[in-house]
Amino acid sequence: MKKYLLSISAVICLITGNYAIAQENNDAKTLFGEGASIRTENLGFFIAPAYGITSMDGSFASLFNLRGGLSIEDKIAFGGYFSTSLNEINPESETVQGIYMDYWTVGGFTEYTLFSKKVVHLSFPLYIGYGEVQMDNETGDSGLGEANFFQIEPSALLEVNLHRYVRFNLGAGYRLVGAMEYRNFNQSDLSGPTGCLGLKFGLFK
Repeated sequence: MKKYLLSISAVICLITGNYAIAQENNDAKTLFGEGASIRTENLGFFIAPAYGITSMDGSFASLFNLRGGLSIEDKIAFGGYFSTSLNEINPESETVQGIYMDYWTVGGFTEYTLFSKKVVHLSFPLYIGYGEVQMDNETGDSGLGEANFFQIEPSALLEVNLHRYVRFNLGAGYRLVGAMEYRNFNQSDLSGPTGCLGLKFGLFK
């Protein structure tokens, strides 16, 4: 009888121990496997480069976007971002030949992520910042000045957990530019839809 009681106790302990381990192993599912990651208590951090596309005054613009920040329980994140044009933007309204427009913006963002431990999930960044456009030529500043503006861009991303430290994202947003006038265009010619794809590297809690 004593042997039976000892056997039953051992089985109960084994089941209880496995259940406790399973409860603690609450790591995110990933496309290329899963496993325990380096832990901070509730805080994670990340850096996220991305390639963006948009239109400004009827002209195609490609962008380099970079953001980095902290996340709390892999749900709420905040940090800073920088974005700049990669190509020579040629506004439709521009009448001077041989010049092109440069664009950049810098600021902060907040982000909310849903179901981050699923392989595929959603994230909603909101960017708020300060931007500038300026006409340049081959030798640099064309002498036509620049214009500055306030900018806000709500967006939505579809994210894929590639690895415990790497995520791929693809999404779209809408850039809203505050009151400004430059050359022959204004804020309505700079506001518009955006698209992006990129990677996110970090420790995700």
